[in-house]
Amino acid sequence: MTEPDAAVRMQQAIRSYIKACNDADAGAIAACFTADAVHYGPTLPKWAGAATIGNNFAERVKATGQWWTVDQLLTDADRCQAVLEWTRFDPSRQQILRGVDWFVFEPKAFLINEVRPYFAVPASPEVVRHEQQDFDYAGRGYPTDFPANPERR
Repeated sequence: MTEPDAAVRMQQAIRSYIKACNDADAGAIAACFTADAVHYGPTLPKWAGAATIGNNFAERVKATGQWWTVDQLLTDADRCQAVLEWTRFDPSRQQILRGVDWFVFEPKAFLINEVRPYFAVPASPEVVRHEQQDFDYAGRGYPTDFPANPERR
């Protein structure tokens, strides 16, 4: 598959996913994911499995009326990954939240295999580690502790 085709397919998949979330359509949400997909979260434990992800989002939207916009979308066809900048509107709290989702795709079917959302909010001084819950940072090569001699750029 050529690079533009891969980029277009990832963008279409993300737009379909956001539409399905906004429609609170659990089946359509699940159809955007691989069966063993994982949706991590900064404030909630991970959701594992396409059906779980679909059902959880559908329930959340039905309960709160939340909906999202696609503000910016970047794709990396070679790595089969994408980043979505979004805005979430939450009528139940009269709140607007902005953030980004990092997507990892299954490269043949272009189904979402992993989502890692990050919120654009101030860090809480009470929280020691502001990071995705249940995400294996060490196993993926991310720094996990303060270095003795930090490399500053």
